[in-house]
Amino acid sequence: MENNNELTQKDIVRIITILNLNYTENYGNYGEEETKQLRDYWFESLKTYPRDIIFNAVRKSIEKSEFIPKLSTILAEIENILNAKMPSDDELWAELNSVLPRVYDLSRYLAYPQYVKWANEKLEAVYAGLSEELKLFVVNRSTLVDIAEMSPESLQFERTRFFKQMPVLKKHKIDKDAAQKFVAQINGAQALLQNKDKK
Repeated sequence: MENNNELTQKDIVRIITILNLNYTENYGNYGEEETKQLRDYWFESLKTYPRDIIFNAVRKSIEKSEFIPKLSTILAEIENILNAKMPSDDELWAELNSVLPRVYDLSRYLAYPQYVKWANEKLEAVYAGLSEELKLFVVNRSTLVDIAEMSPESLQFERTRFFKQMPVLKKHKIDKDAAQKFVAQINGAQALLQNKDKK
């Protein structure tokens, strides 16, 4: 079954057409081969993002610029949209606190050999249900149990540490994701050049 939010090459053609209609200096002067390379390169660069976010980024890029947006402009707008959807640190702390009582209760069963496997499976399920941003701080099930077993005083110190570390962890994740996307773009460009050389 096809994912309706997955980008297609037809979507790229539509994006280029939208840009061409909105700007006098545009990609319309390209020849057939150049247009195909542009389409293929943009597709390789954008295909990992949800289709609706890409079109939203194109719209925002057009609204902000009197000059035709380049791919880098659209990618930056996509990142802005994705980052805006990230939960705040307050929301993440609330999410963590919402699971701590359950984790604490489950951790009590770890003292009984007959319940260890069952308790670990349940704890793993709780950990798996955490948001990806929260997992940047709570790196595994064991850390989650450690936090759940903290005294109220220790939890206050942990809260301070959480609010200091989360911005750093989020920035690190954004930088890492950007680096991975950049490498994917370079690989996509190299593949396009190799295909062109073969012709």
